[in-house]
Amino acid sequence: MPLLRIGIVLFENTCAELERVARSLHASELAPGLSVESRVLDNSADRRLEPLTAELLGKGVYAWTGANRGYGATHNRAMREAFSAGADAYLCLNPDAVLHPRCLSELWASAAPAETGLVDARTFPEEHPKPYDPETGDTPWCAGTALLVRPAAFTATGGFDEALFMYAEDVDLSWRVRAAGLRTRTAPGALVHHWVEHRPLTLERELRVLQSAAYLGRKWGNTVFARRYDRLLRARTRKPVESERPVSVAGADRIVADFAHGVRFARSRW
Repeated sequence: MPLLRIGIVLFENTCAELERVARSLHASELAPGLSVESRVLDNSADRRLEPLTAELLGKGVYAWTGANRGYGATHNRAMREAFSAGADAYLCLNPDAVLHPRCLSELWASAAPAETGLVDARTFPEEHPKPYDPETGDTPWCAGTALLVRPAAFTATGGFDEALFMYAEDVDLSWRVRAAGLRTRTAPGALVHHWVEHRPLTLERELRVLQSAAYLGRKWGNTVFARRYDRLLRARTRKPVESERPVSVAGADRIVADFAHGVRFARSRW
């Protein structure tokens, strides 16, 4: 029986958020024969969400990491566990997301072709404007809100770049998956509610975006893009910024990277 492991990374989330995502998981319609299990890794300062997680998702699914290791690094840990245990796919799921009842079955169906590496769901009420082919689902990169990862993609890439603490780690992973010869797809029928309008645009979030954009430019060989976002970062912090020096991507693989559309990393559908 095929197994889908769902990973949820927490960091100071509210009880209401955890309750919503858990309700949506319980209401999910699964593909025939598909087995689903959850894993919750908590980067919060304490274990206050452990009892509620056990109540909502079952005992033994919760693990406290003891430190905020970031989205990518924590999901990498969970993916290693999942694929070592024989999982046929791993779903990165944001804790503030709510799955449509058919989301899991639509993601699973879109991931069936052997050459598929990643599949993402469509967010609502605000859908990301990146393009996708309505028939094949092919898309330049997959968003991390509800992101299904096949074992071949993890084997080929090692998962997320852990130097990207927040933002653009899904873009980088998608490009590396495509460079490895696998396909990145959107499942048009897979919907996930992700409402972030209420979030304030804090300076910390803005700096994280700028920092990740500059890092991506350096890693993928676009020095003009990297310098632009380094300048913006220095302008916002008003002090010198020490830039991380990632291992550069091989020249032939850089063809998959798109820096022509700013931090959207793809042309817009509208």
